[in-house]
Amino acid sequence: MKEKETLTVPEAAAILGCTPQAVRERIRRGVWKFGECLPKAKTGNSCDTFVIYRRKLYRHIGRDV
Repeated sequence: MKEKETLTVPEAAAILGCTPQAVRERIRRGVWKFGECLPKAKTGNSCDTFVIYRRKLYRHIGRDV
């Protein structure tokens, strides 16, 4: 079965060993480059949306894809 290309914030937090909020804040501030923040004003949602790319996250932690 093929893995999906993106991860949720809680999935990324579990891999990184931190809280989901820490993942959101670091992506929002540009500290971590493996994901992006889509502002709520742009998406029309009630909160910001985060897209985390599996390949970039694995590269960030030094894991093979």
